[in-house]
Amino acid sequence: MGNQGILLRKVTLDKTLYQLNFFLKGAFMILLMYLINGWLIEKNLQIKDIQMILGLYAIVFVGFFFLKKKKNSLSENQVMHDLKDYFDIQKFSDVEQLDKRLIQEIKKQRKFVVNKGQIVGTQHFLLFDLTDGQFLLMPVGKIKGLQLERINQHFCINLQTEVKKEQIFFKRKSEANEFIRQYEMNYR
Repeated sequence: MGNQGILLRKVTLDKTLYQLNFFLKGAFMILLMYLINGWLIEKNLQIKDIQMILGLYAIVFVGFFFLKKKKNSLSENQVMHDLKDYFDIQKFSDVEQLDKRLIQEIKKQRKFVVNKGQIVGTQHFLLFDLTDGQFLLMPVGKIKGLQLERINQHFCINLQTEVKKEQIFFKRKSEANEFIRQYEMNYR
């Protein structure tokens, strides 16, 4: 899981695979101890017990390989669709390259950070990683306009891009206004 950037964390199953890997190691050790105990110490292990345990372990092991294979293919989630729309990404390696470029810009060419670090503007990117689950990365050059609107008790910024219209929700009007102010100050 180390050395993983912002985008890769959103489009891969690494955390699940990491936890499943520990589970498989632990399950293997338990199986091994059960077999040693049953055969050598208590001498009461039956073939049907071994078959049942090996069957359960095989199911988990097949699930692990399925997840590992799925990790290497492009994920079919909303973040991946947005990356395809905005950056014309075709392969997983393209996501890795975009991720490296994003990290470099955040470190060296950051223009502003608002909403407690959840929105970052760099020279070429706008990154929204909000606590309510919203995640969006878009190129600044594709944004055609933005406007603030109130929807029920929340405030919404409508971002019109070359590709589609995006809605970013905020709990407070001051947070939305701060983003608009920083955007206009840095990109207009």
